[in-house]
Parts: sequence; C-alpha cells; structure tokens
Amino acid sequence: MEERNLGENALEKDLNEVAQEAEALEARLKAAEEELKNFKDRYLRLLADFDNYRKRMEEELKAREREGALKVLRALLPVLDDLDRALEFAQANPESILQGVRAVREGFFRILAGLGVEEVPGEGQAFDPRYHEAIGLLPGEPGKVARVFQRGFRMGDSLVRPARVAVGEEKPEDEAGVE
Repeated sequence: MEERNLGENALEKDLNEVAQEAEALEARLKAAEEELKNFKDRYLRLLADFDNYRKRMEEELKAREREGALKVLRALLPVLDDLDRALEFAQANPESILQGVRAVREGFFRILAGLGVEEVPGEGQAFDPRYHEAIGLLPGEPGKVARVFQRGFRMGDSLVRPARVAVGEEKPEDEAGVE
C-alpha cells in the first residue's frame, strides 16, 4: 500500500508541476498576445500617420505647382500688356510697330532673366550636346556653332529647350578650290 501511496504522490506531484507549467505557459501566451495586440495597434497608427503625411505632401506639391504657375503667369502678363500697347500705337503710326515689338522683346528677356532663365550660348561657341541640338552642318570652324536656327534656354542646370543649331565643318580639300 505504501508503494501505491508513493506512486500516487509522485503522480500528484507530476500533475502539479505540469499544471504549474501550463499556468506559466498560459501567462506567457497571454502576455505575448497582449504584446502582439499593442504592436498591431502601433502599426495601424503608424500606417494611418503615414497615409496622412502622404496626402499632406501631395496637397503641398499641388499648391507649390499652382504657385509656380501663378508666378510665371504674373511675370508674363506685362508682355501681353506691352503687345496691346504696341498694337494701339501701330494703328496710329504703323512705322512704330518695329519699335514696339523690340521693346516687348526686351521686356520679355528681362522677365526671363528675372525668372532665372538664360539663353544657351550660340554662334561661335563650342557645340555642347547638353545644350545644342545639331540639325545640320555648315562651312565653318569645326566643332563650333556656325548658325542658330532656334534659340535655346536653360534655368540653372536644367535645360528648358535646346538650341537648334548648325555645326561648322571644314570643307574637304577637293571642294575648296571648286568654287
């Protein structure tokens, strides 16, 4: 009988240890589930914050684009005013149209300079594929711009429009004496 009691005591002891271990595991599981819940909550908050940030940045970008367009339009409106004045003077004195157009052109270049736009170097300058678009060859100094067909412009390091140019080339010797 004593053996039976010893076996039952050992079994009871093992059951108590298993029960304690199960309780400890349940507590750890509960803690891990709570931690997971906290992480999910933080993740969802961060996701919502990022989405709000993205929307705010999109709106700010649109506002800056509008501001840039307004700046350019406000700068160009005086050119329209000058053209209107030139047309008024042309009706009274048709010869004055040339002076009016020149004045408008000079004013337009001042506006471009005020916006940070400058002309790409032209005739006589070295051909630079970053700023020039070669559309032909003409007799002249090799590698230099011989003629500008359409002006190019840049704003800082950004190219607004390349200059369309003819590049100089030497005449071959057999053509040099044929003229």
